[in-house]
Amino acid sequence: MGTKIIEDEIKDLIFRYNINNNLNSAVKDLTHLKTYTIDDSKTVEIDDAISLEHVSGQNKLWIHIASPASYIEYQSAIDKKARKLISTVYLATNTYYMLPEALINNVFSLSDKEKRESLSLGVILNDDGSISSTEIVQSLIQVDYRLDFKEADELIDYAPKEEIDLSLISTILESRKSWRENLGSIEILESYGKIVVEDKIPSIKIIDPTLSRKLISEAMILYGNIISDFTNLNKIPVPYRVQDRADILSTDNIQHSENKIVYNFLLKKTMGKTYYSINPMQHDSLALSSYLHATSPIRRYADLLVHYQLNRYLNNKVLISKEDVKQIIQEINNQGRQNIMRFREDQKYWLGKWFEKNTFNVYSVILLNWINKYKNICILYFIDYKFSTISNLNSKLYINIGDSFNVKNCRHNYNDMNYFEIIQ
Repeated sequence: MGTKIIEDEIKDLIFRYNINNNLNSAVKDLTHLKTYTIDDSKTVEIDDAISLEHVSGQNKLWIHIASPASYIEYQSAIDKKARKLISTVYLATNTYYMLPEALINNVFSLSDKEKRESLSLGVILNDDGSISSTEIVQSLIQVDYRLDFKEADELIDYAPKEEIDLSLISTILESRKSWRENLGSIEILESYGKIVVEDKIPSIKIIDPTLSRKLISEAMILYGNIISDFTNLNKIPVPYRVQDRADILSTDNIQHSENKIVYNFLLKKTMGKTYYSINPMQHDSLALSSYLHATSPIRRYADLLVHYQLNRYLNNKVLISKEDVKQIIQEINNQGRQNIMRFREDQKYWLGKWFEKNTFNVYSVILLNWINKYKNICILYFIDYKFSTISNLNSKLYINIGDSFNVKNCRHNYNDMNYFEIIQ
């Protein structure tokens, strides 16, 4: 019965989308703007896009976010299923989407083939990166360029005269990043390796912090900050993203702290816990007095809930009650942790498979931390592959945090950890 109701709702939403012919008079038409999406080439859930508008000699940055809340009814069958899942879960061999794939592909995702409804933020920044003015509107957009990160990096780097917008946007957002840095934000820029699996064969894909990735990250942070200020000012109940104040990192007693990899690892350990709250509070590492997630409503329920509330507010409709939002926040925090654990266990399993596939390899590693020195349990960072993992290190040598050495895999146990011995 539940499945039948969801199927009927999907058909109805697609019919409504097609019958409106993408020309909803209640939204602002921004289809004249040159609009870009930047994602991995295989991304299905395209939540965000960016544009630049020149207004009275100033550059106005537009950040567009997909608007499933314009179609999905709160407490509908589709909504209830999404609320139960809390987020899309990306596993190495399967993806469990929060929203129905038919709607993601045909209605929600910011396609370069169709006009799409979005929740758009227009912002003009001062030269120092502070905010001069903002505008929040329900909009209609048309994506002109669907770029992957490599293509976007080239446009930013080379800045051709006929396609200079991305380079200008990058400069604008760099000023915003500098503004946050002056307030004490903490940013850890490093490459990282993640497991990808094709045809049941695992490999390591290294993700580098390129210009376009930094651009998108800063744009999403800016969006979350401005929306949080708006909801706070207008007393709109939403889930705010909070991070407790970090512990002060002291390097006085840390050997080899000049090693950037070790330093970043230790810095992460000092960062406070992140969680959702009904109250707008400090997000410490972003150096923002309030912040929320609102840029991924296709794949995160917290973001979808923010969009429900904004749409209701902008259309003078009754808001979801504060008590209901508080209850949902509790569910988001609880199920969100389970989703993270599910992802980590999947990565751990396939990492074990990867080590099995590469049994005879010798790896250059750095000791990041001892978890239990007496049981030889530690965290090793694999230099060539940019990842760290809990390991059992068999060695009679005295090893300090930050030391580099070579190891080889000597035993596998997918439910536990991988075992290594030092190669001298």
